Amino acid sequence: MPEREMSSMERVLAVCRGEMPDRVPFVLTSREFGIKCHGMKFSQAYRDPDAYVASQVGLLERFGLDGVYDIWCTPAVDEAMGAHMLIPEDDSPSVPDPFLERPEDLNKLQPVDPQKDGRLPYLLEVVRKLKRAVGTDVPVIAWASPPFRTACMLRGMVNFYQDFHRRPEFAKELLEVSYAACVAYGKALVDAGADIICTSNPVANMDCISRKAYAEFSHPYSKRMWGELKEHGAKAVLFHTCGRWLDRYDLVCDENIDVVHCDKIELAEFKAKYTERVAVMGNVRSVMTLLHGAEEDVRRETLECLRQGAPFGRYIASADCAVPRDTPPANVQAMAGVVKQYGKYPLQW
Repeated sequence: MPEREMSSMERVLAVCRGEMPDRVPFVLTSREFGIKCHGMKFSQAYRDPDAYVASQVGLLERFGLDGVYDIWCTPAVDEAMGAHMLIPEDDSPSVPDPFLERPEDLNKLQPVDPQKDGRLPYLLEVVRKLKRAVGTDVPVIAWASPPFRTACMLRGMVNFYQDFHRRPEFAKELLEVSYAACVAYGKALVDAGADIICTSNPVANMDCISRKAYAEFSHPYSKRMWGELKEHGAKAVLFHTCGRWLDRYDLVCDENIDVVHCDKIELAEFKAKYTERVAVMGNVRSVMTLLHGAEEDVRRETLECLRQGAPFGRYIASADCAVPRDTPPANVQAMAGVVKQYGKYPLQW
């Protein structure tokens, strides 16, 4: 067991490597919640990098978190390739319409220079400022799109799913073009100071495509991308699973992933199957418990997650998804208190 208190960076990376930290790390996907706590609207976060950085540093200090997140701008690469990104006054950005209406439109896609194109330079500046603000002792976690998600957004989900059957060669050509753009931005994030690359692929879960389609059209591109980013200097890769992934967790764990941030699973069961290969993060319910529950509900559920996840390490305490914007800060404080009180190794409950 560690004989001194670890830094947040040491603690999180120990979990990623399968080593025992001094205590369970506490990490929350907190973009929306941090923006609200700082008194900002989304649109301001995309205009004022210092304000966004202050919102994340504020959460770090207030709740004792073990990492900060960048803006997690999911359509940023899509926009840089030519798609139209909509940023509402106070909501997450999106690509409202497919950019590639026909396969023949593939040549409309632009090569991506992260230092020049779209909002990518702004997002990289946020990462640089975050790293300067927190230093080497706290990991900066930055979001990069997997090629499958970007291809879906450019083509439109239904169109892209149909392409698997009607024109699979085109689908793979689009994935390769998306891969080049996504990797270029991912490497730029690492160069800007991102320590951990995080990602999500909600358009590739069990409710969207079959395991067979996932194995052919998503898995190989993700595996190659995360491996390339780690070779470029990313210290770890964190994958958030939105929705149901039970029939493909084995594939996910084979994608050069270090941490699986799970959505609605049995932690003990997941650990028994997969934590020789990956660490697990979660699983306090973000909506039912953090947003709508009482402080005692939060404490009870956080403690149960620790009981299932913390033994023998390889666990990061977190919610099961992003902390909702309107979550009562007292509920997040209740969660932090349980992790601080009961998450120290050796566990004493």
